[in-house]
Amino acid sequence: MKGLCFFFICCVAGAFSGCSDSNNSQGNTAHIAVMVTGDLESRIVPQDVSRNGETLSLGGLARIAAASREVRSAVDGALLLSAGNDVLGSFYYIFEGEPEMQGMKMAGYDVVIPGTHEFDYGAAVYGNALGFAPFDVLSANLKVNDGAVSARILPYVIKEIAGIRVGIFGLSAPNFALLCNPTGGGVQVDPDIIPIAERLVTELKLQACDVVIGLTHIGLDWVRKLAREIDGIDIVIDGYDREPLYEAVGNTLIVQEGSGGEYLAVLDFTFEGGHIRNPSFERILMDSAVGSDPEIQELMETYMAAYEQGLSQKIGESLVDLDAREESLRRGETNLGDLVADSWKERFPEADISLVNSGSIRGNRVYPVGPLTYLTVNEILPFQGRIMVVEMTGADILRVLEISASAIRLEGDGCQEDNRAPTGGFMQVGGLRITLDLQNPCFCGRYSGKELEQIINEGSRVSNVSVSSDDDWVGLDPAETYRVLVNAYISDGGDGQYPFLNKALEKIPTSMVTTDVLADFIIRHTPIAPETDGRITQTVTQ
Repeated sequence: MKGLCFFFICCVAGAFSGCSDSNNSQGNTAHIAVMVTGDLESRIVPQDVSRNGETLSLGGLARIAAASREVRSAVDGALLLSAGNDVLGSFYYIFEGEPEMQGMKMAGYDVVIPGTHEFDYGAAVYGNALGFAPFDVLSANLKVNDGAVSARILPYVIKEIAGIRVGIFGLSAPNFALLCNPTGGGVQVDPDIIPIAERLVTELKLQACDVVIGLTHIGLDWVRKLAREIDGIDIVIDGYDREPLYEAVGNTLIVQEGSGGEYLAVLDFTFEGGHIRNPSFERILMDSAVGSDPEIQELMETYMAAYEQGLSQKIGESLVDLDAREESLRRGETNLGDLVADSWKERFPEADISLVNSGSIRGNRVYPVGPLTYLTVNEILPFQGRIMVVEMTGADILRVLEISASAIRLEGDGCQEDNRAPTGGFMQVGGLRITLDLQNPCFCGRYSGKELEQIINEGSRVSNVSVSSDDDWVGLDPAETYRVLVNAYISDGGDGQYPFLNKALEKIPTSMVTTDVLADFIIRHTPIAPETDGRITQTVTQ
């Protein structure tokens, strides 16, 4: 692999047993490379990425193709695998997966697993994408009502690589319903993955595999559970957590890659005497140094040019003016704030509450009645923040709402500017009703960066908090745990929201960005006519 730039190399010493005691390749020796990408998210060409204050151009299927061919040339056999979420958002909606699958085919992908977003626009759209995908698609616990799509998704596949029989099985996320709300429904996941995996490993042993790989999109906790509880899995490659990782749990090697195709992960090993020997892990930076496949690059740039033109096309229309004025958004409920918050709630129906910091909604004007385009949506939500699901108690949510209410300044309210949320920290809400009494003291605290050092006043502006439940409203229970949707900025403690810095909180990244969710909502419901509904009421005139 001479000439490639390696981000890091990590070795795990020793030998790992192959999957079968009765395999056919005990006498074979081969140098094998397993290459992995995850969460390509329709990033088919290089994109600018900020790293330590430096802007780098990374990724793109043409570079992945060039790098993977270099890896293949240095070993006896190789596999190029995707751990899911290869398609996403407006690009996927416009082209229905054709560019991504065409590029992946040309790059030489061997096997993929659907992630949590391949079905965002329904099974038929993913079926269209698969029409351009000659490679194998795996998931043993994904159930799709569309017969043609279901027939393409296999529980496992066996590949012969340099004389070594490699069995690969697929498993999808048990919490699929939390992260994906397919248009038209008809897609479910069986969450009982341990017995499913046990059956698959047994079947692959019976078919005389030398190496068993789990290609999964389930998350590290589940992956480690598979490794601890099931004998015979040599390697698990997972794409759920979007964080690079290489580790061994018992006799199982675990690999995760990040997102966007910014690196190509390579697990390199020798198979000898029925064992995986001398495994090592490398992440190859997908910058210009790895080269580029010119044919793929030309085709992908053609798609990108068409995409840029598509952004200005009408995706829907509004029958009412949409109020994005800061003077409205940052001091109370607006119909545009409701629209954004409700789009999140519809997109993730398993969540209870959505909280949208008003500073993430821009334009500072009224968008008049008329057509809406992707460009309109990008102007309204320019930061394109990633949406997170955070599990929080009702007590934590009350703290968040009090901090939000402190964003509203009243003369003489007694809290200094730096000791409260900025004006853009006022939350638009979905799935909630609240009352604000601005005559009461606001939250006030002394911060060091994002960390809260001292509470000066807990705040008492927020009252009458109720949560939508089965077409009714019930009081927020301080002891109950709720699923809350926020953007990544708030999830990281932005706008003074220190409760989100609690390391005990479970945070689940959805991979979806705010612009795509709002655009999808407009497309589904056009013409739209959002109105304020009193979800935020105030008891004092400002």
